[in-house]
Amino acid sequence: MSARTISQGNPQTAPPRFDRQFIEDHKLVERYLDNKLPFKGARQLEDWCRAHPEFLNELKLAERAQTSLKLLEASGQSVDLRESPPPWWKTIYMPIGLGVVAFLSLIAFWVVLGKYVLLRGELDDTRTLMNQGSLVQPASSREIRVTPDRAAGINRARIVVSRSAPQLMDLHIDLNYANNLEQFRMFVDKQDQGRALILNNLLRDSNGELRMTLNSTGLAAGIYNARIEALPDRGTPVPVGWLILEVH
Repeated sequence: MSARTISQGNPQTAPPRFDRQFIEDHKLVERYLDNKLPFKGARQLEDWCRAHPEFLNELKLAERAQTSLKLLEASGQSVDLRESPPPWWKTIYMPIGLGVVAFLSLIAFWVVLGKYVLLRGELDDTRTLMNQGSLVQPASSREIRVTPDRAAGINRARIVVSRSAPQLMDLHIDLNYANNLEQFRMFVDKQDQGRALILNNLLRDSNGELRMTLNSTGLAAGIYNARIEALPDRGTPVPVGWLILEVH
């Protein structure tokens, strides 16, 4: 029986040794001077030359560099050996600019926060006003008697109300002239805006007056035109009175 030869796998090739022979064979110094070496190769060459300074002495790079500078000067070309300026994001102005931006951002934040707190307070006040209403507890009461104008545009019948001094007003509207009519309704329109109030099914009392009680803070400041209509048992409503309500 013939012997079978078992082939052994080739061992993994070892990486080339970085030494003088390797540098000369691959012309690493020339490629470094021409800036054609990759970053890793350039760092390896620098580290090796730092450990073997005699290699550079043998190449006489210092003398060659001085000769190159003299040749450039003789040709009239300026030689700038200063270190290149760092990029703008590495200068002192970068942290200064970031500090200014941070300071302005902080100021803007506090301004926005102040506006938020102010608006939050106004919103809370509005909610309270919606829940509790805008009425103020009257400190006194007042009886007002008025006879409406019997035609539109006369503007003689007028009631003046001040919101600065909250009052409970007992309003007497004399309608004795509206014979045989007992049921009425009133339309109240704010001048240059729109209808503010409609009061239906108003009845005269035994003195022939329409009576109603109002809080002087119940209406916003402005001028209101009121029109009173009689509601007969049959037929259409009949306008019987006009008056003006001034709220200051």
